[in-house]
Amino acid sequence: MKIVTLSTYSADEPLHGGQHRLHNIAQSYQDAGNTVQMVGVLGSELYPAAKGFLPYPGMPSFAPYIENSALMDDWAIGQLFERDDQYFNQLADLIEAEPDVIHVEQPWLFGFAKRYVSQRTNKSAKIVYGSQNIEHELKYKIVKTYLGVELAEDARRRVLRCELAAIAGSDAICCVSENDLDWTRKHARVESVLAANGVKRRDVTEAGLREANKISGNRKFALYCGSAHPPNITGFYDIFGKGLGCIAPNERIVIAGGAGESIKGDPRFPKTAGLGNACVVAGMVSEDCLQGLIETAHSIILPITQGGGTNLKTAEALWAGKHIVATPTAMRGFEQFSKSPGVSVFDEPPRFLRALRERMSAPANVLTPDEKDQRECVLWENTLRPLVSLVSRL
Repeated sequence: MKIVTLSTYSADEPLHGGQHRLHNIAQSYQDAGNTVQMVGVLGSELYPAAKGFLPYPGMPSFAPYIENSALMDDWAIGQLFERDDQYFNQLADLIEAEPDVIHVEQPWLFGFAKRYVSQRTNKSAKIVYGSQNIEHELKYKIVKTYLGVELAEDARRRVLRCELAAIAGSDAICCVSENDLDWTRKHARVESVLAANGVKRRDVTEAGLREANKISGNRKFALYCGSAHPPNITGFYDIFGKGLGCIAPNERIVIAGGAGESIKGDPRFPKTAGLGNACVVAGMVSEDCLQGLIETAHSIILPITQGGGTNLKTAEALWAGKHIVATPTAMRGFEQFSKSPGVSVFDEPPRFLRALRERMSAPANVLTPDEKDQRECVLWENTLRPLVSLVSRL
């Protein structure tokens, strides 16, 4: 089959969780014998140019659809490329051959996909909706945090309509957690399957270990890895906003990924006891360096307090076998491991901090062969199998 994926970010060189998910979805489709073309619109001016992707159109272009598009770029891009003929044609022209299946990752470009099938194909193409969250709930929390309740309520209404349209208009749906799947099935008329986030088998290199040790200064450290997605910053301050007394003077928290600069640049950073001394902001790191950090970390922390779906970093932490201190939100979709050796799950900041202190004081966590085998279910090759099987039946 010929499959086209539609998204608001490219995934040839994935960095954040959404890109990793899309990259592995495309790879799984290809491994099953399909041809895949990745097409879309870059959802931020910070994304580098990518083959098959139109540049970020800019906030002025959203004005006909929403008065204040702050934090609503993804939704506004969907409106623009569905309704505006010029923008629609620009994106439609990037699709090289008439597809058998269009996989729309997140709901934003679903309206474009429906119009494309109606106007540019013989109308036999099937549309798969790849859900990553219950988007309207997540959007409400993000907008409320930064812009207040009134704009958050408006954002929720707009995104809910977009989300329900994707659910109602698709030919198949995949979700990342049982909770999301249950909600989706209440509105869906087609088959919906669980295709959770996962992790790849990766090797640690000597170069990666050297880079990691340079960042950590060879100190014992807890690793927090996350993109600059707002919930990653909110969760960090929800847990650590009153101080880092749980980290010993000779220990560190290493923050890898875009979350680090956003956390450091937040006005709360210099005002929070211990953050300046204990936090090492690694920023964007190479894949080798990331694997080196995961390998040398004593603990991995997952202070996620909002958002739906499942957290890709949780899968990585479970596969790594390190001590894990997580919130229940971070463990969504991986609840079967909540009581596993080395895993602590708390949502109250004092208990989270106490658990981190205990984990940092404990010997290194080492999985038995049986425990490692049990965690193979978090590998992408296993988590995405239901999606590939579903699409093959369309």
